[in-house]
Formats: sequence, C-alpha cells, structure tokens
Amino acid sequence: MLHFVRVLRWHHATPERRAVQAMASGGEHEQFAGHLPIFITAPGSTDVLMVVTIFIAIGAVLLAGVFYFSLHALPEKMAHKYGRSHMQIVAILAVLALFTHNNYFWIAALLLAAINLPDYETPLNTIAQTLRKTIKGKKQND
Repeated sequence: MLHFVRVLRWHHATPERRAVQAMASGGEHEQFAGHLPIFITAPGSTDVLMVVTIFIAIGAVLLAGVFYFSLHALPEKMAHKYGRSHMQIVAILAVLALFTHNNYFWIAALLLAAINLPDYETPLNTIAQTLRKTIKGKKQND
C-alpha cells in the first residue's frame, strides 16, 4: 500500500517536484536527466542563485543609501560658496529634513541655497562697532 501511495504522489507531482524528489532520493530520474533548470541545486551543494541575489540586494541597498545621502547634501554643497551664515541656515534646514522626513525643509534648503541672500550681517556689525566706539569715547570723556 505504501508503495502505491508513493507511485501516486510521483505520478501527480509537477515535473519540478519530481526532479527535486528524485535528487533528494540520491539520483536523477531517467526522464529528467539533463532537463533540470539551472536554479535547482543538488542537496548539500551551494545555491549560487541565492548567493548572487544576496550580493545584488546588499549592493542595491548600499547604492540607494549613497544616492540618498548625496542627494540630501546637495543644498549644503550649493550654499557653501555664499558664506558661513547662509550655509548654516541651509545646513540646519537640511538636517531637519533628514531627521523629520519632512520634504518641505529640504525644498526650503534647496531654494535658499539657490538664492544668494543680501549681506545684512556686515552693515549690522559695522553699526555695532561704531556704537561701541562712541560709547567708549563718551565714557572716557565723562
């Protein structure tokens, strides 16, 4: 009876399943000799397709990460030529976009990096220095 059940299972199995069963039993069936797909491996041997797929997946994840971070640093690279205060504002917006996953911060950083803001810092520093000098001069005269 057990032999009859095995014969029925063998007869109703798909060709791929038959090939795997024949290989698992220690040899190939004469009907499937030379007709096995390349991705079916013998028991105990290395599955080359799986190893290649793992390397491709790891490489794809690494390349996607490098592309993401280089794209994310684009506003900072663009703002580097305008000056320190301009670059700091763009860098803060880019870091906020990175950690909050809010694209509005990154778009604002990109737009701010593309526009050269007028220099308000130098005139304000000059005014502050002049006020310091006049205050020091008045204190010495009093």
